[in-house]
Amino acid sequence: MAEEFDKFEPVLSIGVVAKKLDIAVQTVRLYEQEGLVIPHKTETNRRLYSMHDVERLQCIRKMITENGINIQGIKRIMSFIPCWEFKGGLDEECRNCPAYYEANGPCWSTVGVGKKCQLEDCRSCPVYRLEINCTKMKEVIYGHHRNGNS
Repeated sequence: MAEEFDKFEPVLSIGVVAKKLDIAVQTVRLYEQEGLVIPHKTETNRRLYSMHDVERLQCIRKMITENGINIQGIKRIMSFIPCWEFKGGLDEECRNCPAYYEANGPCWSTVGVGKKCQLEDCRSCPVYRLEINCTKMKEVIYGHHRNGNS
Protein backbone atom coordinates (compact mmCIF):
# COMPACT_ATOMS: atom_id res chain seq x y z
CA MET A 1 0.00 0.00 0.00
CA ALA A 2 1.40 3.40 -0.99
CA GLU A 3 1.92 6.09 1.61
CA GLU A 4 -0.31 9.13 1.35
CA PHE A 5 1.58 12.23 0.22
CA ASP A 6 1.58 15.22 2.59
CA LYS A 7 1.64 18.36 0.44
CA PHE A 8 2.56 20.45 3.49
CA GLU A 9 5.71 18.51 4.34
CA PRO A 10 8.82 20.60 3.60
CA VAL A 11 11.01 18.36 1.44
CA LEU A 12 12.20 20.48 -1.51
CA SER A 13 15.37 22.56 -1.48
CA ILE A 14 15.32 26.14 -2.73
CA GLY A 15 17.32 25.08 -5.79
CA VAL A 16 14.79 22.42 -6.73
CA VAL A 17 11.92 24.88 -6.27
CA ALA A 18 13.65 27.52 -8.40
CA LYS A 19 14.32 24.97 -11.13
CA LYS A 20 10.73 23.67 -11.03
CA LEU A 21 9.40 27.23 -11.41
CA ASP A 22 12.10 28.24 -13.92
CA ILE A 23 13.17 31.21 -11.81
CA ALA A 24 16.35 32.21 -10.00
CA VAL A 25 17.01 31.14 -6.42
CA GLN A 26 17.25 34.86 -5.60
CA THR A 27 13.67 35.31 -6.81
CA VAL A 28 12.43 32.64 -4.41
CA ARG A 29 14.36 34.39 -1.62
CA LEU A 30 12.79 37.72 -2.62
CA TYR A 31 9.29 36.24 -2.28
CA GLU A 32 10.28 34.97 1.15
CA GLN A 33 11.69 38.37 2.17
CA GLU A 34 8.44 40.00 1.02
CA GLY A 35 6.44 37.61 3.24
CA LEU A 36 4.64 35.81 0.43
CA VAL A 37 5.95 32.37 1.33
CA ILE A 38 7.36 30.85 4.53
CA PRO A 39 9.96 28.16 3.99
CA HIS A 40 10.77 25.71 6.73
CA LYS A 41 14.28 26.28 8.04
CA THR A 42 16.33 23.40 9.36
CA GLU A 43 18.65 23.64 12.35
CA THR A 44 21.43 24.52 9.90
CA ASN A 45 19.23 27.28 8.40
CA ARG A 46 18.63 25.40 5.14
CA ARG A 47 15.35 26.34 3.46
CA LEU A 48 12.91 23.56 2.64
CA TYR A 49 9.65 23.99 0.79
CA SER A 50 6.49 21.92 0.56
CA MET A 51 4.40 21.28 -2.54
CA HIS A 52 1.90 23.73 -1.05
CA ASP A 53 4.65 26.37 -1.03
CA VAL A 54 5.42 25.55 -4.67
CA GLU A 55 1.74 25.96 -5.58
CA ARG A 56 1.71 29.34 -3.80
CA LEU A 57 4.84 30.41 -5.67
CA GLN A 58 3.34 29.27 -8.99
CA CYS A 59 0.32 31.43 -8.25
CA ILE A 60 2.54 34.40 -7.42
CA ARG A 61 4.45 33.93 -10.67
CA LYS A 62 1.21 33.74 -12.61
CA MET A 63 -0.11 36.95 -11.03
CA ILE A 64 3.13 38.70 -11.98
CA THR A 65 3.69 37.33 -15.49
CA GLU A 66 0.12 36.92 -16.74
CA ASN A 67 -1.80 39.52 -14.77
CA GLY A 68 0.86 42.22 -14.47
CA ILE A 69 0.48 42.50 -10.70
CA ASN A 70 3.60 43.56 -8.83
CA ILE A 71 4.75 42.18 -5.48
CA GLN A 72 3.17 45.04 -3.51
CA GLY A 73 -0.14 44.38 -5.25
CA ILE A 74 0.05 40.68 -4.44
CA LYS A 75 0.82 41.46 -0.81
CA ARG A 76 -2.16 43.81 -0.69
CA ILE A 77 -4.47 41.18 -2.23
CA MET A 78 -3.29 38.56 0.26
CA SER A 79 -3.81 41.01 3.13
CA PHE A 80 -7.54 40.93 2.37
CA ILE A 81 -7.85 37.25 3.31
CA PRO A 82 -9.94 37.47 6.50
CA CYS A 83 -7.69 35.47 8.82
CA TRP A 84 -10.15 35.82 11.72
CA GLU A 85 -12.67 33.74 9.79
CA PHE A 86 -10.27 30.81 10.09
CA LYS A 87 -9.31 31.54 13.70
CA GLY A 88 -12.68 31.29 15.45
CA GLY A 89 -14.40 34.42 14.17
CA LEU A 90 -14.01 38.14 14.64
CA ASP A 91 -13.64 39.01 18.30
CA GLU A 92 -11.86 41.63 20.40
CA GLU A 93 -8.50 39.82 20.09
CA CYS A 94 -8.79 39.99 16.30
CA ARG A 95 -9.81 43.63 16.35
CA ASN A 96 -6.68 44.39 18.37
CA CYS A 97 -4.40 42.53 15.95
CA PRO A 98 -2.43 44.59 13.40
CA ALA A 99 -3.38 42.07 10.68
CA TYR A 100 -7.02 43.16 11.03
CA TYR A 101 -6.22 46.75 10.02
CA GLU A 102 -3.09 46.59 7.93
CA ALA A 103 -3.15 45.94 4.19
CA ASN A 104 0.60 45.67 3.72
CA GLY A 105 0.79 41.89 3.39
CA PRO A 106 -0.72 38.61 4.47
CA CYS A 107 -1.38 38.08 8.16
CA TRP A 108 1.59 35.73 8.50
CA SER A 109 3.95 38.56 7.52
CA THR A 110 2.50 40.99 10.08
CA VAL A 111 4.75 42.01 12.95
CA GLY A 112 3.29 41.98 16.45
CA VAL A 113 0.31 39.71 15.78
CA GLY A 114 -2.54 39.28 18.21
CA LYS A 115 -2.84 36.74 21.01
CA LYS A 116 -4.48 34.08 18.86
CA CYS A 117 -1.40 33.82 16.67
CA GLN A 118 1.51 34.71 18.94
CA LEU A 119 2.50 31.13 19.72
CA GLU A 120 1.37 29.56 16.46
CA ASP A 121 3.66 28.36 13.70
CA CYS A 122 2.35 30.23 10.66
CA ARG A 123 3.26 27.32 8.36
CA SER A 124 0.66 25.23 10.25
CA CYS A 125 -2.02 27.93 10.29
CA PRO A 126 -5.18 27.30 8.24
CA VAL A 127 -4.80 30.76 6.68
CA TYR A 128 -1.35 29.99 5.28
CA ARG A 129 -2.56 26.54 4.23
CA LEU A 130 -5.50 27.87 2.21
CA GLU A 131 -5.74 26.57 -1.30
CA ILE A 132 -4.81 29.57 -3.40
CA ASN A 133 -6.50 29.80 -6.78
CA CYS A 134 -4.73 32.79 -8.26
CA THR A 135 -7.22 33.17 -11.10
CA LYS A 136 -10.07 33.40 -8.60
CA MET A 137 -8.67 35.45 -5.72
CA LYS A 138 -12.09 36.84 -4.83
CA GLU A 139 -13.18 33.27 -4.17
CA VAL A 140 -10.14 32.80 -1.92
CA ILE A 141 -11.03 35.96 -0.02
CA TYR A 142 -14.82 35.66 0.07
CA GLY A 143 -15.49 32.03 -0.82
CA HIS A 144 -15.72 30.85 2.75
CA HIS A 145 -19.03 32.74 3.08
CA ARG A 146 -20.58 31.24 -0.05
CA ASN A 147 -19.48 27.74 0.81
CA GLY A 148 -21.25 27.88 4.14
CA ASN A 149 -18.04 28.09 6.17
CA SER A 150 -17.83 30.81 8.74
